[in-house]
Amino acid sequence: MTAERHAPFIDLYIEVTKAITASLDLDEVFALITEKIPDVISVDAATIRLLDPSGRNLVLKASHGLSREYLDRGTIDTEQPVFKALKGEPIVIEDAGNDPRIKYPEATKKEGIRTILVVPIPIRGKISGILRLLTKQPRSYSREEIDFVAALCEQCGIAIENARIFKEQQTQLDYFKTIHHIGKEINATYELDRILNLIVTRLTEVMNLKAATIRLIEPGKGKLALKAAYGLSEAYLERGPLDDELATHYLKQGEPVVIPDAKKDIHTIYHKEAEKEGISSILAVPITVQDEIIGILRLLTEEVRYFSEADVNFAMAVAEQGGVAIQRAIDYNKIRPPK
Repeated sequence: MTAERHAPFIDLYIEVTKAITASLDLDEVFALITEKIPDVISVDAATIRLLDPSGRNLVLKASHGLSREYLDRGTIDTEQPVFKALKGEPIVIEDAGNDPRIKYPEATKKEGIRTILVVPIPIRGKISGILRLLTKQPRSYSREEIDFVAALCEQCGIAIENARIFKEQQTQLDYFKTIHHIGKEINATYELDRILNLIVTRLTEVMNLKAATIRLIEPGKGKLALKAAYGLSEAYLERGPLDDELATHYLKQGEPVVIPDAKKDIHTIYHKEAEKEGISSILAVPITVQDEIIGILRLLTEEVRYFSEADVNFAMAVAEQGGVAIQRAIDYNKIRPPK
């Protein structure tokens, strides 16, 4: 291709790259990509889907130019073009409504979609998602156009990773500040109930959780007793003991336990109750004092969540800090003279 033919693509490449790399807000980066690329490549719509932390499911992160009904039609993980794109190969679907590789042909026809270009998004050298460009008129793509979009997707991957890193750093900073504030609050009182309630309410707020609970091991019995809860119904709290759960076994060895799906995970036993309560994921960490396990802190979410290393480290730090304050309050109340 001559330099003259390359020039428009180079100019557009620079323009789009500047736009998507100018922001460190992850949602804004997603929105910019789905808005900018259709504009410069002359298509009607775009979507970005990234693989979740399990690496098995694609999650819609942003869209432009499509109806809510079409976006909610169902997963596209099993479509053959998606498989190929996730292996690094851009795919053009020229007649989407009649192509047997498309999982929802009726929804595609209703939306008026004619062609789809599926391009892989690499992040840190690994295919981590796909960009789909859609048109409502017949459209063919030259090799140069496909290469151009693929090059843009590489820049998208860089922009997404930069925004992720920035978000993680902000989260870690927020967690550091919260540990300091919680420490000041729980160390300012000897009231056990107040300490426990501060922990479950503050963590629910800061970590964007559905709920949190604290159970302490009863001296002499070795059984877990519920001492504080926030965000859960009485029916769920009274579902039964947790002592026989596999999660509890690992927690009593001092290990944190991450449960992506509490409705079926082998580490839990109350699957139906979790489904009825609307609980998806659980992060459980041991509460310790000088290497002795005195209880369990459980953090629960409504949506499926893959807790990050920062989440686990923060919960462990709060549990350790909380353990000292809890034990101090228990000891104080043992020696405090009766009123």
